[in-house]
Amino acid sequence: MVVFFQGDEVKVCSKEEGFFGSYYEPKIISPLNNNTLYRMKYKNIIEEEDQTWPLVEIVSTDEVRPMPPPATITTATQVFHYLERMDAFDNDGW
Repeated sequence: MVVFFQGDEVKVCSKEEGFFGSYYEPKIISPLNNNTLYRMKYKNIIEEEDQTWPLVEIVSTDEVRPMPPPATITTATQVFHYLERMDAFDNDGW
């Protein structure tokens, strides 16, 4: 099990209908319950009730993964091949 710490930037996999499998980029506010849960604050998602605040929620460890290393090739020079897998940023998620 990977352990994350306060301030770590991570990716969280959504399990919500319509967003299932999409990844979002929050920052860990605090680990909870012996690192089995994390309180997160999202960069690109806002609270439904007060749309001036970023969404804060608690997620389980199985939904969290580390951020990938920075890309070394820009999309302007990247060549994609037929059936090649890739990530795409859409609707505030990957």
